[in-house]
Amino acid sequence: MAQIEANRLQALERRKQKTATDESVDKTAKPKKVVKSKMSSGYYEYDFSKMNDTRAGFLEEDATAAGSPEKKRKVVSIDDIPFNPDPNDVTKCCECGSIDLDMVYLKIFKVMVCKPCVDKIPDKYSLLTKTEAKEDYLLTDSELRDRELFPVWEKANPHKSTWNNMLLYMRQHLESFAAKKWDGLENLDKEFERRIDEKRERKEKKYKQSVTNLRRRTRVEEWEKTRRQRLNIDNAHEHVYEPIDDGCEQKCTICGMVIEVEMFEF
Repeated sequence: MAQIEANRLQALERRKQKTATDESVDKTAKPKKVVKSKMSSGYYEYDFSKMNDTRAGFLEEDATAAGSPEKKRKVVSIDDIPFNPDPNDVTKCCECGSIDLDMVYLKIFKVMVCKPCVDKIPDKYSLLTKTEAKEDYLLTDSELRDRELFPVWEKANPHKSTWNNMLLYMRQHLESFAAKKWDGLENLDKEFERRIDEKRERKEKKYKQSVTNLRRRTRVEEWEKTRRQRLNIDNAHEHVYEPIDDGCEQKCTICGMVIEVEMFEF
């Protein structure tokens, strides 16, 4: 027992010496700079005594309390459907009857449809860009700019933030207007085929014209080459002209090229 007590006293003595050494080192050492992490950069401090419990899962800051501008956050809100306790009068999806509606389609396109139905029925609820709408349904820019005809969803351009916003149209609206404009979707298909045929004809005509020009240039070059070989004329030479008859025309003595000249008297 005496040995155990002696060991305990020695351990206490060593602990006191170590504590005294650590305290002396801490007084002489410089305080370390606290480096903020990325997670702490967006920290907001709120005074819970000035907040009201809305009983809806979040706290609302008192409007009378003057808060700092750093605490204010930009909130983008989408109008929600008013709650109706009567299950028979609640707003439902026009396809499946679900009450979980897509708020973007309801607010922008005024269409009551849920997100699963949007994915299941792309022929009606898929979104098309402005370029796709012009190509698929042969619509003009002035028609697509009419917001009474086509509600549009403007989003930031995914390719580059500095470019113009991307305009998205619902396929059902485009198809119904195109059917009225072209008097049916069958006439739209005929007009589409007619434009394709015209484009193909213009391309073939341009190709034939280029072939004709190539042949004409080839014949001229062959004739020029044969004539130069017959007259022993170099490809590059300096023309030497002599007047012909009345003097209004001159002819090269080497290659035979004839030019017209005008004489001015002063």
